[in-house]
Amino acid sequence: MRSRSLRGPAGERPVQHGFSLFIVMIMLLLSALLVIGGARTAQLLESVAGNQREYQRAFEAAEAALLDAERDIRQLAFDSASKTYVACAALAASRCRKAEDGRVFPDRDTGWVTAYMNDGADSCARGICYFSALDSVAAASGSEAYRFWTRDAYRDGHASYGQFTGAPDAGSPALMGARYWIEVIDRRNSKYPLYRITAVATGARSPSLTGGTRVELQASFDPDPVRGVN
Repeated sequence: MRSRSLRGPAGERPVQHGFSLFIVMIMLLLSALLVIGGARTAQLLESVAGNQREYQRAFEAAEAALLDAERDIRQLAFDSASKTYVACAALAASRCRKAEDGRVFPDRDTGWVTAYMNDGADSCARGICYFSALDSVAAASGSEAYRFWTRDAYRDGHASYGQFTGAPDAGSPALMGARYWIEVIDRRNSKYPLYRITAVATGARSPSLTGGTRVELQASFDPDPVRGVN
């Protein structure tokens, strides 16, 4: 019995049709998946980094708005000549609050409670807010003062960064959009009320206060210890 050879005429092995092409296509597909995955990872990392930058801008703008509100209370304004903040009375012209323009920060002797309540028991105007209910002092959930700056009745009663101090915004969209509200809280045993400041700012890419990267900060300011301008 004769055995048949599996080799071709010249001793070559038979051709394996399509197998090499299949392997190459699999390798190309895997390479493409790796490239796409790497691109998506890079895009995700860039998005995370961008969000962090946005939050940092908004946080810094909100902090600046808190300081600006304190200067507003202390009647300090930016002096372009000296590049510092000085008493409003030392400037011939400034953006500081004036009694004839509306709400200011009078002390108890000038009847500040009466002046504010003439606008209603609960009101906000030019960044100064007053709430008459006792539970508003703690701003507990359910009180009129609880997150009042998010409600239509008080949202537009804000003051903008630099509005009453002339603070420069250096062209920063976050600073230009920063806003604050100052609550006047009555203290019976003090000549001055206590001020609670709420500042809100958004990132440069999200100028609207209703969406995007948003930061809200609060601080209390007691004018009693303030004896002079530093």
